[in-house]
Amino acid sequence: SNFSLDFLEPHLFETDYAFRISPFYRLRLYDDYNENRASLPVSLSRRLGDFWTVGVNAALTWVELDEFDPNTPVEVFEDRGPATLASFGFSVRRTDVDRQFRPSRGSAADLSVNQFVSFDDIDPFTVLKAGYTQFFTVSEDFLGRRSTLRLATDIGYIFGDEAPVYERLYLGGRNPSMRGFKFRTVSPKSTANIDPTTPLDNDPIGGTWLFSLGAQYEQPIFQNAFSGVAFIDSGTVLDEIGFDQYRVSIGLGVRLYIPQFGPAPLAFDFAIPLMKEETDETQLFSFSAEIPF
Repeated sequence: SNFSLDFLEPHLFETDYAFRISPFYRLRLYDDYNENRASLPVSLSRRLGDFWTVGVNAALTWVELDEFDPNTPVEVFEDRGPATLASFGFSVRRTDVDRQFRPSRGSAADLSVNQFVSFDDIDPFTVLKAGYTQFFTVSEDFLGRRSTLRLATDIGYIFGDEAPVYERLYLGGRNPSMRGFKFRTVSPKSTANIDPTTPLDNDPIGGTWLFSLGAQYEQPIFQNAFSGVAFIDSGTVLDEIGFDQYRVSIGLGVRLYIPQFGPAPLAFDFAIPLMKEETDETQLFSFSAEIPF
């Protein structure tokens, strides 16, 4: 369940600065526990020229984990909270794509750094994230329909070993994460349950280093409303910088562009892992509303 409000003033006090505030409350049910999260994020940004946007942001977040099963990972139980975190940071973005929601050429690059501090006994930690996406037009027919190739990579790193499990890094699940694997399961796994007599379920507990690299080719099939895609996803999540336990998956999918549902297409994907770990949980089908970057 997710309850949210979003207010954006694109020209604060008739200036070039944009102000945004987006409070939300979310209840997420995992197999072994529940996560309750309430947050008040605010941001101030400014566009520089045609391509660059810079911004600063802050957030106050409350998190509590509850409803534990006997086989809940010890690492999750130890981070049960309730905890209150404050974060502040900055972001830089450059984009020259031709269209926001169905780009066929151009690139988008993002960099963000956020410092987290706690009002409880959690040590401070810093989260660095960077991403780059490039779009190419492969061909265009006489009706203006374009076949496109998208290449994308993402990097994340957490400075500090005390980041709680709910702020750590994961891959797996819906596009554009890691199709072919269940949600958030590309990750270091738990080492013990809160009830030591129960068998380990290899539950993910997140890592401090994330790397992903993928490519997707999209071919229009019927007008501009229906397309087919072929893709390859790859990446890993570890507790140290490296490329061990690397996963690779390939697949096919379709995209439905329905104006009544908004500009983002409905994505239906089928993926098969080619490289995986013994403890990974795979997932053949995934569904999402695809955001291009």
